[in-house]
Amino acid sequence: MSRPAVSQHLRVLKQAGLVRERRVGTRNFYSVDGDGLAELRDYFEGFWEEALAAFKEAAEREEGEDE
Repeated sequence: MSRPAVSQHLRVLKQAGLVRERRVGTRNFYSVDGDGLAELRDYFEGFWEEALAAFKEAAEREEGEDE
């Protein structure tokens, strides 16, 4: 992966609040932002809860139609 591509990915992750940037002289150091990651995790947990509930409802509805 090229250096500009890495910079672009890090910029997007920073804008999304998933990484933090710390500058020391001419160097940039990046680390995971725990708060941003927790927010992303909450989003996906909610997403999967909704998706699994919908799947369960569809399966139960189909099962009721087969009887």
